[in-house]
Amino acid sequence: MLKKPFNSLKVKFASVTAATLILIGITEQSAKSAVLALSDDNSVAAFESSFSDNPANNGLIFWTVDNINHLFHNQFWYRIGSTSKENDINTLNLIGINQTEPGSNQLSATYAGTGFEIALNFKLDGDAPNSGRSSLLENIEIKNTGLEQLDFHFFNYTDFDLTENGEDDTVKISRDLATQFDSFTVATEVIKPSANYYQVSPFPDILNALTDNFPTTLSNFAGPLTDENAYAFQWDFVLEPQKSFSIKNYKSIKPVPEPTMILGCLISLVSLGMLRRSPSIHLLRK
Repeated sequence: MLKKPFNSLKVKFASVTAATLILIGITEQSAKSAVLALSDDNSVAAFESSFSDNPANNGLIFWTVDNINHLFHNQFWYRIGSTSKENDINTLNLIGINQTEPGSNQLSATYAGTGFEIALNFKLDGDAPNSGRSSLLENIEIKNTGLEQLDFHFFNYTDFDLTENGEDDTVKISRDLATQFDSFTVATEVIKPSANYYQVSPFPDILNALTDNFPTTLSNFAGPLTDENAYAFQWDFVLEPQKSFSIKNYKSIKPVPEPTMILGCLISLVSLGMLRRSPSIHLLRK
């Protein structure tokens, strides 16, 4: 059975508070490492802004809700033109990173390439303790800072391992929505604008395609697939000089409703329907 590489940093990070996360990140990795925490109510997420040869250590490297980690890896990739390979955005020059205070729920990072910049803005919204609910908003702005048109291709790669185990997860995807669930938890991602291409595949198929030396076009395979899987969205666009392209990704995590709760909701809906119909019935009888 396919196993993911062991990552001691993820294990250590998942068991610490947001306040100590930054210190551990700098100690465990190189002095150039910049692991920053986002924290709100019952939720903590970690963002690695510098580059690691292990792709799973770039970008968002975990997201815990009520001390349970649900995310293995979330990162962005880009390609310019139709013949070159994709690159992890962490390979770009980090020109700005901002957080109002360590461990707050908002974070921004800006990367620069030749003739373009990519700005990431994250906002983590937790919920009440033991609610199992959390959400993460990602705003991405890609700007052409040069004088030439850019044939841009941008990828949003996500690998949830819900309830700390991806082997029981089922994933399905479309141009603007991805849904992943196990017996306890459901994660959704809504994107805007809709992607040109999308794909769900067994891990690490998509990651291999993004890290090889060839251009990638996602297959539009929607699933559903069960087991260790990952998914990605792809946007293709021409970026004129001094123009920007914006993307919004809204991720949410919540518990799967218990069967008794679903049954109760159905009974309530039926009852409401009967109550709404009854006045009409009495009127007809008059």
